[in-house]
Amino acid sequence: MRVCKITELEQSNYRYLRTPVCYRYQHDVLSKYHGMSCPYLSNHSPFKGWLKSVLGIKQLAIQSSTKQDDSLSTEMECKVRVAIIGGGIAGLVLAMGLSKCPEIEVHIYEAAHEFSEIGAGISMWPRVWQIFRNMGLDRDLAVVSSMPDIKDEEADVQLLSLRKSDQPEGLNYYKMHGRGDLLSTSIGCRRADFQQTILRNMSSSCRTHFAKRLVSLDEPSSLDEPIVLHFHDGSMALCDIVLGADGIKSAVRAAVFNKKINAATSQGEHERAARLMKQVHPMWTGTVAYRGLIPREVLLKRAPDFVVDPYYCPVIYCGKNKHLVVYAVSQGKIINVVAFYSRPELEGTDFGGPTVTTVPQAELLSAFTDFEKDAQDLLLCIENPSRWAIHAMRPLDCYISDTGRVALIGDAAHAMVPHQGNGAGQAIEDAYILSCLLLHPGCTRETVQEALRIYDKIRRPFARSVLEGSRRAGLMYEFNWPGFTDGDIIRQSGADGDLVNEDTLQDLGKSLEELQSRAWLTTIDADRAQVINMFEEYVKNKAL
Repeated sequence: MRVCKITELEQSNYRYLRTPVCYRYQHDVLSKYHGMSCPYLSNHSPFKGWLKSVLGIKQLAIQSSTKQDDSLSTEMECKVRVAIIGGGIAGLVLAMGLSKCPEIEVHIYEAAHEFSEIGAGISMWPRVWQIFRNMGLDRDLAVVSSMPDIKDEEADVQLLSLRKSDQPEGLNYYKMHGRGDLLSTSIGCRRADFQQTILRNMSSSCRTHFAKRLVSLDEPSSLDEPIVLHFHDGSMALCDIVLGADGIKSAVRAAVFNKKINAATSQGEHERAARLMKQVHPMWTGTVAYRGLIPREVLLKRAPDFVVDPYYCPVIYCGKNKHLVVYAVSQGKIINVVAFYSRPELEGTDFGGPTVTTVPQAELLSAFTDFEKDAQDLLLCIENPSRWAIHAMRPLDCYISDTGRVALIGDAAHAMVPHQGNGAGQAIEDAYILSCLLLHPGCTRETVQEALRIYDKIRRPFARSVLEGSRRAGLMYEFNWPGFTDGDIIRQSGADGDLVNEDTLQDLGKSLEELQSRAWLTTIDADRAQVINMFEEYVKNKAL
C-alpha cells in the first residue's frame, strides 16, 4: 500500500478527512476515483488525486509502504476545528484563549510573512484590563505598559484631561476622574509590546500559517461538510468554523456579505441588498491622523518645562475641526501623539490617495498653526510623521453568515474612528466573549452555530454603540456637535474680542464623560454571564 508524505498543513487537512463527519461528505467524491489506496479511508481513498484536485496541491511525494504513517494517526481528534483569518489584535487574543483547550484545533492564517503590528500605542480601559486579569495576562502586560503609581485604590485619579488649544493660551476645561484601582484607569501600551506579550502566552498547539491571504471561502449549509478556504497562493484548507479577524478590508466580510446580497437580490429584497452593499466596504470619515512617537528626552530637550508625568493620563488638545491625543507608553519613556485634522463635509467620499504614507513635518505643522505652544512643541518633535486616512465601517446588520459558521470580529466587524480609544478594546472584547462560548464543554460541531449566534446577539449592539459613540466623541472634541459648536463656545463681546463660554465647555465635558463612561468604566462580567446562560439553556433544551 502506498502512503502520502505530506506537509504539516496538508496533514492537518488529512486528519480532518479522517473524521466521521468528513468521511460522509467525501464518500461520494472519493468513490468516483480509483488508484491509490489510503489506510484511513479504506476503499474510498484516492487521497492523492483528491488533494491535488481539491486542495490544489501540485506535488506529492509517494512512498511505498505497508506500514501506517504514525504521524497522521496519533493526534487526538478535535471537537471543533477553528480557522482564524488574520493575526492582528483580535485574532491573536482569540487564538491565545482557544489554544489552551486541547480539544479545539486552532489555525491562524496570516496574509503577511510574519507578525507585524501597524500603529503606535493602544489604550486599555477598565473593561479590557478586567479581561486580561481574567485571562491571567495582567501581570505580563503591566511590565510593558504605562500605568500610574497609585498606592491607594480608593484615591481619586484623573482619567482624561480636556483642553481648548486653538488659541494662544490653552485652557483646561474638564477632567474626568475615577478611583485609584487599575479597574478605573487608562493604561497605555505600545502595540508591538502588546503583540509580543500575547505571543509569549500562546500555546504551541496553535498553528500559524504565514503568507496565506484569503481569496474566498465555501460554506456548505450542511454541518456534515467542512468549510473550504481558498488562498491567494492556490492552496486550500478545511475547518468547521471561520472567524474573520482580517481587519477593515476583510475578505471574510466580503465573502459573507456578498452571499447575503445575492440571496436578497434573488428573493426580490432589493432595498435590503442595497443596504448590505453599502455595509461591505469601509468609508472615509473625512479625517486624517498624523502619528508619531516621541522619546521623553527629546521632548524635554526641546521644551524643558514641559510637564510629562500627567501623560499617564491621556490629554486631548481640542480645536475647531482638529485635535491632538497625547499619552505615555513604554512605562513613560515614549509619548504617543495622534493629531487629527477633519473636514466633516467630506465624510463618505473617496479619499483619493494612499491610506498610509509618510509626509513632511511642514504639512503637519501647517494644519495646527493656531494651536498653543505646548501643542506646537509636541508636533515639532515629530520629524517624519505618518499620515493615516481614517476609515470606518457603517454599522453592520449582522456579524455572522446566514448559515451560521462564519463570524466577524474586531475591525472586520466594527472598524471605528479612534476617538474613544476603544477600537482595540472592542476587538479584545469580541475575542473574549467568543472564547468563553467556544471553550464551553457543550460547544461541539453540532452546537457551534448557536454559540456564534449568541455572540452576534450580545456583542453587536454594544460594539455598535461604541462605534457610534466614537464618531460622536470626535465631533464633540472638534466643536462640531449640535449645542457644542465653536459658535456655542465662543461668545462675541464687541471691543473685548472673543471670549470663551466656560459654562458651555463644562457642559461639553460632562456630555463627553457620560458618553465615555459606558465604554470605559462598566464591566464585561454581565455580558459573559449572559452569553453562558443563553448557551447552556440552548444545550439543555437540545438534549431534551
